[in-house]
Amino acid sequence: MTILGVDSSVIFARELVRYALIKWGYRRLLIEDSVLVMSEITTNAVNSAPCHQLRVRVAVHDGAPLLECWDPSPELPQARDADLDALNGRGLAIIAAYAKDTGVRPSATGQGKIVWALMPT
Repeated sequence: MTILGVDSSVIFARELVRYALIKWGYRRLLIEDSVLVMSEITTNAVNSAPCHQLRVRVAVHDGAPLLECWDPSPELPQARDADLDALNGRGLAIIAAYAKDTGVRPSATGQGKIVWALMPT
């Protein structure tokens, strides 16, 4: 699904995950964890490429949900230490805490990157 890199588009990405995983019969806790992870992945993409087109995808890989978001920025996400009272800066830590595996790969076109998370089953 193609979305615009604006804050409200994160809602569409979350609902895409929720809809797909419910339809595919995953359990409620995994769905909620996956929604949270997609929210963080998409928020990072919105911050990396504001007002540009983004692509989000939900698939199944070896029986587990695979969440992906492409953005046109070549800048790789960077983990950082967030202060206890910081309002942001914990996205990659949240993704790593909930996902079985996660990573970044260049897009097949050579433009931008795909951030992905493979959820546990």
